[in-house]
Amino acid sequence: MGPWACALLSVAASLSAQTGSEALSRSYQEALKDLAVPPGESIPAPAAAVDHMELRQGLRLLYKNVDCRDARFCLNPANENAMVANALEFKSRFDALALSAGPPSVTWRRIGWGVEEFEFPSLMRRGSGHPSDTVRGFVYFPQNYDKCGAKYPATLILQKLSDKLDSERDIAKLGASSDRGVVMAIYLPHFGPRRGATSFITKDPEEFEANMLQALLDIHQSYLVLKALPGVKTDDIGLMGLSLGAMVGLVSAGIDPVFDRYGTNVGGGDLANIVTYRKSGDVDSQTGSALKEIDWSVDQARFYLSRFDAITWSLNAKGKTFLMINALADELISKPLSLEPLLEGYRAAGSTVRTITHKGTHVFRAKEVGYWDTLSKVMLPMLDFMGLTNWEARDCLRGN
Repeated sequence: MGPWACALLSVAASLSAQTGSEALSRSYQEALKDLAVPPGESIPAPAAAVDHMELRQGLRLLYKNVDCRDARFCLNPANENAMVANALEFKSRFDALALSAGPPSVTWRRIGWGVEEFEFPSLMRRGSGHPSDTVRGFVYFPQNYDKCGAKYPATLILQKLSDKLDSERDIAKLGASSDRGVVMAIYLPHFGPRRGATSFITKDPEEFEANMLQALLDIHQSYLVLKALPGVKTDDIGLMGLSLGAMVGLVSAGIDPVFDRYGTNVGGGDLANIVTYRKSGDVDSQTGSALKEIDWSVDQARFYLSRFDAITWSLNAKGKTFLMINALADELISKPLSLEPLLEGYRAAGSTVRTITHKGTHVFRAKEVGYWDTLSKVMLPMLDFMGLTNWEARDCLRGN
């Protein structure tokens, strides 16, 4: 096994316009106000129906295996109408910013052989020089990228919950150095050099929503940057996420399905279950600390977050290809709540899903998982997702 494989085994795929509080739509605010009724009072009458059967089906998948205890926040005719309207309003705000903008103006800085650091303005501006106003990251290029007119697939990697892009950059470097494609890794809002005063996942649902909207916009702009590179196949651009990045990437697949393929390592839907677990079941984690004062129940969280949950929007990802790598003993990603409904939605939309299950837990440790499971079920599938080695480009270089 060569040095690249040794490096692979060290990669840990662990979880680890103006916007702001005014970002909540009027329909969302009214829905929250109407639902906040004292115990024993009647649920409000259904709102005007919104004709969007795919969102309704997605919401029913989101609640399919849920034991909802608080009727104010369960799926019923009144709430379903409100949640459909809220989901459409969230997407309308995304579309208003994303679809009116062209490729961003990118500043490049070569920092080593085959790798460049870049930055460009985010479509969301928080003002006062906020560090999240600028998208930052790295692009790794194959060794023959600018030779023989070769064209390569491209992949965007989204980060785990960490201020470092260590695993992500290792994977990007390995993919590019083996001539599989061009690979970009970016910092999400509130991580690394983009860190602000709060966390990406916060106890304030409005702030969390704003952070998610900004992340989706940054992903969209990153796609345009990759698509504009002269050596990239414009019909073969993929999105890969690790843990938190996987969850955000799956939201992007539904809200803005511009990528041709999607790959995840320990990702899933039903953000409410994931967020509330991090509050009570993993209190010492970075997210657990950020959410220690959260006052949502899981039912409230599911209602709040349904507007941009991957399962809600799963039927909007039509005809795509998904690779989903998950852990058998994952303490965070629930198979019946986070995975099975999501897969059902993607397949109903005509997408192809390949699933792989390894022996580990959510926090991936190669030694615990075992060498062959690590290599065959995690590392090589992630590399193959980026593309096969371009042997023609290598032969062309040798010929010159």
